[in-house]
Amino acid sequence: MLAELSDLSGRAFDATFTKTMRKLWVQFAKTGNPSISADISPDGKAKEWPLYDLENKQVMVLDEFNIHPAKESEVKIVDWERTYFLTKYYML
Repeated sequence: MLAELSDLSGRAFDATFTKTMRKLWVQFAKTGNPSISADISPDGKAKEWPLYDLENKQVMVLDEFNIHPAKESEVKIVDWERTYFLTKYYML
């Protein structure tokens, strides 16, 4: 029953995401490359962190459902619809 409740609350996902982020940071500290293989990834999926270059312009997306590379031009970096209200506080 408790496992079912954690799945509904999102906590099971949060725990996996947190463990994955820790693995990425540790891998980066050890090797200078945050990529992790499927065998050490908490969700069993490899995370290949691409090098950023001006030709491909790939970035790593850390969204709530998946950690994956994507072209920078295809990623919505700032959700202006959700953050527009902040402009009255931070714009002169």
